[in-house]
Amino acid sequence: MDVAIGLLGLLTVLLEGSSGQGVYAPPTVRIVHSGLACNIEEERYSERVYTIREGETLELTCLVTGHPRPQIRWTKTAGSASDRFQDSSVFNETLRISNIQRHQGGRYYCKAENGLGSPAIKSIRVDVYYLDDPIVTVHQSIGEAKEQFYYEKTVFLRCVANSNPPVRYSWRRGQEVLLQGSDKGVEIYEPFFTQGETKILKLKNLRPQDYANYSCIASVRNVCSIPDKMVSFRLSNKTASPSIKLLVDDPIVVNPGEAITLVCVTTGGEPAPSLTWVRSAGVLPDKTVLNGGTLTIPAVTSEDSGTYSCIANNNVGNPAKKSTNIIVRALKKGRFWITPDPYHKDDNIQIGREVKISCQVEAIPSEELAFSWFKNGRPLRSSERMVITQTDPDVSPGTTNLDIIDLKFTDFGTYTCVASLKGGGISDISIDVNISSSTVPPNLTVPQEKSPLVTREGDTIELQCQVTGKPKPIILWSRADKEVAMPDGALQTESYDGILRIVNVSREMTGTYRCQTSQYNGFNVKPREALVQLIVQYPPAVEPAFLEGIPKPLTFDPSGFQAGQQRWWEQEITVNGNIQKGELITYNLTELIKPEAYEVRLTPITRFGEGDSTIRVIKYSAPVNPHLREFHCGFEDGNICLFTQDDTDNFDWTKQSTATRDTKYTPNTGPNADRTGSKEGFYMYIETSRPRLEGEKARLVSPVFSVAPKNPYGAANTAYCFSFYYHMYGQHIGSLNVYLRLKGQTAIENPLWSSSGNKGQHWNQARVNINPPTSFQLIFEGIRGPGIEGDIAIDDVSIVEGECMKSDQPANNLRSGAVGPLAHIRLLPLLILMSVLSHQR
Repeated sequence: MDVAIGLLGLLTVLLEGSSGQGVYAPPTVRIVHSGLACNIEEERYSERVYTIREGETLELTCLVTGHPRPQIRWTKTAGSASDRFQDSSVFNETLRISNIQRHQGGRYYCKAENGLGSPAIKSIRVDVYYLDDPIVTVHQSIGEAKEQFYYEKTVFLRCVANSNPPVRYSWRRGQEVLLQGSDKGVEIYEPFFTQGETKILKLKNLRPQDYANYSCIASVRNVCSIPDKMVSFRLSNKTASPSIKLLVDDPIVVNPGEAITLVCVTTGGEPAPSLTWVRSAGVLPDKTVLNGGTLTIPAVTSEDSGTYSCIANNNVGNPAKKSTNIIVRALKKGRFWITPDPYHKDDNIQIGREVKISCQVEAIPSEELAFSWFKNGRPLRSSERMVITQTDPDVSPGTTNLDIIDLKFTDFGTYTCVASLKGGGISDISIDVNISSSTVPPNLTVPQEKSPLVTREGDTIELQCQVTGKPKPIILWSRADKEVAMPDGALQTESYDGILRIVNVSREMTGTYRCQTSQYNGFNVKPREALVQLIVQYPPAVEPAFLEGIPKPLTFDPSGFQAGQQRWWEQEITVNGNIQKGELITYNLTELIKPEAYEVRLTPITRFGEGDSTIRVIKYSAPVNPHLREFHCGFEDGNICLFTQDDTDNFDWTKQSTATRDTKYTPNTGPNADRTGSKEGFYMYIETSRPRLEGEKARLVSPVFSVAPKNPYGAANTAYCFSFYYHMYGQHIGSLNVYLRLKGQTAIENPLWSSSGNKGQHWNQARVNINPPTSFQLIFEGIRGPGIEGDIAIDDVSIVEGECMKSDQPANNLRSGAVGPLAHIRLLPLLILMSVLSHQR
């Protein structure tokens, strides 16, 4: 199956005539340099040390001889560890690094090869010189009492500066140069553990004349014209290490959306300390506002939780640090499971025996969590036959149980577990569990045609396990070899529909996969499991071969290029007929598999032998649109068909099914089933209950769909029918808008469709013709109305090639303003173009 990609580059090949053909010769190489070298030292084996100042431009040129013309590659090592610059090799004669930094020092290698003899390699060591501003820190120690009112007080001034080559330090008191032995009260020494990088000035038994202005001068002796640098510190009888105070509680417990202000003030320290805020887990949130010692986080979210620390530093003693913990209240991940008769180990629910319903949520803070139970909408209290426990020590925190003793026919019904936080302000999580004669344990099977599943590397495939039973549990996917991770890196992947979708399959994913039922949202019984075998086919990797010192024509390498680990896939391209001067020859490169860098080498073959090869490194990107010709999404999979939440809106769309509602149910609004009428099926909706306000927006963004011309000459575009189902029921319904966003025009969104107000308790379908000239995205925007009965839902989004039926066009259809050539949603094949110049023979 051909993998089609966009046009990535042009390859130019020059066919030499007999008069231009040289004698085959192995490569030779030498390195010359230009730019701003401070010094060049000869080393053994004619290698050199090239010294350069940080911030200057490094320019090295590799001069080569040999026929065919050798291919040149620059690489670099730093010490014993490999450190390839720019994450790749450089394939040209000249290596140029502007504004070179200290970490870019090391040994650079130029390697030339043309298939004759051994490759020619030369290297040069680049040494980057620099000197940072020195820093003085002050520490003190107080000895034991020698007399009644006397204490020995010693002060240490430490000077540190990062440099290459090693730095030298000198000290001054005012204008006086301090030397070891010049003052009995002063000691200057170098701690053995600093290897010459630090000089310490020790003031023994502090005297009045020691209160003065001290200067530390750091010098690399004008190497590379780097001037000396100096820092000063004023030592007085008031010099003291910093102390601070936090004017906030610890911990701080807030609701999402609230603003938090942390105030930190200094209570001591000379010189005046500087205040900084840090976060224990990562950097401060981008929205953080800092004003001196005051930190403000507007509209806090659960991602902003963590420990925040105020640090005061004045280079005297140790920095002062005070911390507080921010806890953002939240309820999430509501789940349930049914345990039929724990005492008889039975998998079925039976009249006259016990049934246990467990409900679990994640609560922050956990001590505020409260549960309540309902049967058929009526409050349920603990009794002799209906035993409610708020926590279960045998399972994780945040769990409540309802034990129904001696199950009777009248006990059949819908049991609702409602989780809430005692402080309020957070939407409750409501979970419905139906107990009836139709409640049966799960059964798991694999369709016969789905195992073994054979696919090609680079394809998108779906592994399928069919689950029956009521309710249907979550399916857990893993590798049969438990130590091998799933394609996403995790050991287990959850699926709500039994399907595991793998994009861009690689050969490493070959193997056996296990699907098994989870206790979550189903029966707490022995898991049912099944195995699915996946076989990934891929082209063979062939090492380059040589004939009597002359290389075979190497055409391209589709196995992925890595420096030092080349795997060639070789193919001869036959050109029929005579080639005219300036003629373009096209070839579809279809063997690229993984989204990584590839080396493509073209070698022309004439009746006189082989010409010079030309090489390009190209980058292959995997397709981003979910399907090539059509797209269907019912929001059943875990990644909601690669839709994402817009970061610029006020709140998010929520994935939900009627059977597993995870928010408090608001009557008289929202769907009572998905578009197909299934209470188990999922859809996306906006929850308009508090704290949502009128006019707030939630925006859902589709994946990027690639559109390319059908051929290089730009054939006429093909239209697409974009359709979806929407549900707008409630007296406070706001608006639902759909926009088209084109590639390269992210600031412009073309309105496609819009509807407002109550449309009744049923699903409606919208169809719109779109004519995008380039890659595009679709945006669903839900706007909250004047009240809480304003939930809006969408389901079954599709894009199909061809125009919609005219009779299906809604009256409020807004045509896209996009014009220009249109094409199928698919990828354009890579065309490697060879410009051939033929000499007269």
